[in-house]
Amino acid sequence: MKNLLNNIAGFTEKFMSPIAGKIAGNKHLQILAASFMSILPIIMIGSFALIIAFPFLDYNTLETTNAFYGFFKAWADFSAGFGEHLGYLFNVTLGAQGFWIAIAIAFTTAKRRDLHMLNSMTVVFVSFMIVNSELIDWNWSTMYFGGTGLFSSIIVSFIAIDLYTYMANKKFGYIKFPDSVPEVLSSSISTLVPMTVIFMIMLVARAVFGDIIGTSFPALIMSLGSQLNMAVDTILGMSIASTLSQIGWWFGIHSSAILSVVTPSLEANMLANMNAYAAGVALSDLPTIVNSTFYYTYVAIGGGGATFGLVLLMLKSKSEQIKTIGRLSIIPAFFGINEPVLFGLPIVLNPIFLIPFLLTHVVNIIIVYFAMSFDFVNKIVMSLSAQTPIGISHMLANLDFRSIILLIVVIIVDIILYYPFYKLFEKEKIQEETKLIEE
Repeated sequence: MKNLLNNIAGFTEKFMSPIAGKIAGNKHLQILAASFMSILPIIMIGSFALIIAFPFLDYNTLETTNAFYGFFKAWADFSAGFGEHLGYLFNVTLGAQGFWIAIAIAFTTAKRRDLHMLNSMTVVFVSFMIVNSELIDWNWSTMYFGGTGLFSSIIVSFIAIDLYTYMANKKFGYIKFPDSVPEVLSSSISTLVPMTVIFMIMLVARAVFGDIIGTSFPALIMSLGSQLNMAVDTILGMSIASTLSQIGWWFGIHSSAILSVVTPSLEANMLANMNAYAAGVALSDLPTIVNSTFYYTYVAIGGGGATFGLVLLMLKSKSEQIKTIGRLSIIPAFFGINEPVLFGLPIVLNPIFLIPFLLTHVVNIIIVYFAMSFDFVNKIVMSLSAQTPIGISHMLANLDFRSIILLIVVIIVDIILYYPFYKLFEKEKIQEETKLIEE
């Protein structure tokens, strides 16, 4: 058995490790992953604003004697008076995620490349506005500020900041000022030429797409990106993306680095659900199943590899080492943090755990996907942090208490998948500890 596991691990290391390493080593994907993390507060605030703005149950469908009738009626009255303002908060936070990711990319890149912060953010902001917006009756169009403009926002932001980086490093068009000129003035004026060049490039691109091709750049990218969104919103698509990210994690490369390839699609699907809910669509009829909350809440339970079930097994281990690591890991696991078990057990580069580490995600995707497809639980409407506690996250994600039952089922399945491999590892550890005692 162990020889078979070693052979599988060797095959994975030989053929898959280089792919995972190249994806994780891509500088742009690293910046993108960090940028999405940096706007997490905006995502959370927008999510809660939307949920509070609209009660998920119509009190008119309840009997007046129902215990929840008064609660949902009061919520509806509050929504009628203040819901519009909360909806506006959603629109300027999570509803404008494409805009905020552009700002985050500029900020993150400037820090990593040691660029002038304000100039970097100005270059990206203006480029975003040139390509992703237009004037309608002297008002800015926000049509492509949200999920529909997410892909084009990312592309435009990276093109703008990369051009700015190149010109800054080459001192292209740099204007030299005497030392007597204040630093603030010289640093801003010295980038006049690079900014002008970048903005003109964006204007030409806008004109080409609008006047020659006949469609705007964000509209074109949205039509192409929607195909990727649809591919991710399937069992096969999400399973492939998850497996690749888990292979990287098994080698010690954080899964978010590889998963960032499909993160824009996951976020776009999340926004599609939230916009549909804001428009009055029922929770069971939301347009997508697979999104960012689906993955982090229902698939990676306890962290990458769905290791929460494994940690529960470790708490009852006959091996003192495994039991100790389990006790240290259980609280972080509740918050989706599993580095203690990944590197303490370890799972990373451990051939015994490679198969269940990959398989649990695929099985979880299948179970939860079908549960939502057949309306056993509501589809997801709330964008949550990966560190939202287990249980709480499942009830908040789709406002459905039945999710707790689904959570228990998935954890039990994960325990079953890990069990034979865990027992093999435990047996080895017990033998090692017994040998040490005898010596």
